[in-house]
Amino acid sequence: MAAQENADAGSIRNAIRWGLFLAAVGTAGFRLPRLWSEYRAWRDALGLGDPFGVEGLHRILVVDLISVLFVVAIGIGVFYALRPKVKRAE
Repeated sequence: MAAQENADAGSIRNAIRWGLFLAAVGTAGFRLPRLWSEYRAWRDALGLGDPFGVEGLHRILVVDLISVLFVVAIGIGVFYALRPKVKRAE
């Protein structure tokens, strides 16, 4: 009976692990097209020579990039934190 409870706890933990990882990857994938369009707008503003527009667009671009990297880092961190513990042979 105890082995079955451990297996159930492991499968729940594994489901949470994979679910959070896939949510992080999905969130990053959802935000990448927006990030790409902001990058193109920033590059276009560089050519126009508008310093205030360039600064604002650059700030938005950096904040969005950091948020995407943060979400992916949290997803990867949780993925590895919840991995199954390896039992050492004695």
